[in-house]
Amino acid sequence: MNIGLVIAGGVGARMNNTTPKQFIVVKGKPIIIYTLEAFQKNSSIDAIAVVCLKGWEDILRKYVQRYGITKLKWIIPGGKTGMESLRNGMEALRADCDEDDIIVIHDAVRPLLSDDIIHANIAGVVEFGTAITSIPATEALLYSEDKETSSKVVDRSLIWRTQTPQSLRLGKFIWAHEEAKKRGITDTVATCTLLVELGETVHFVLGQNSNFKITTAEDIALLEAYLTQMERENG
Repeated sequence: MNIGLVIAGGVGARMNNTTPKQFIVVKGKPIIIYTLEAFQKNSSIDAIAVVCLKGWEDILRKYVQRYGITKLKWIIPGGKTGMESLRNGMEALRADCDEDDIIVIHDAVRPLLSDDIIHANIAGVVEFGTAITSIPATEALLYSEDKETSSKVVDRSLIWRTQTPQSLRLGKFIWAHEEAKKRGITDTVATCTLLVELGETVHFVLGQNSNFKITTAEDIALLEAYLTQMERENG
């Protein structure tokens, strides 16, 4: 199976909103539903799991029913950190799925996920074992240790900015978190960084600028603009 694992365990502290950012309604629909719809409509995705912020599970179930997300099979409690939420997702899937299944791990707050990116992730895992959605850096990059000054340029042609999905087979997902536990790695920021910390080589698939993460109120405005443009293009 190909399983979309949506990570929705965060509180969105930088948003300065009492509603967790994945549940903020934009143009009449919660952000997380846009994300789930991307997996729902994708022909290669067989099932969806959501690692949900504790206390919001019932609200998620109501939205899922309202918007017809029929592929959702698991709602899993979120953890105190992103890594803990990922581990919770891994443990739940471990109980029900085969180690050869492909897990497409995605942030709930990247709602403009495209079919092309999902398909590229699955193909990347089949060919290389891992698929990390990334885009090349386009800005000038300067290195700084004091966060105030710089005297060193970083070659931007060597830098790739990671997005999600970040995908791998369930067996490798299990191995990574078990190995992290043995080595005392407790708070790496993403699946790609965990794999690299464990000595693995990861493989890129091309992302898109529209696949941005909702972090601030300005990102909400950007999402609204994208959705408005998509409505115009679709008539």
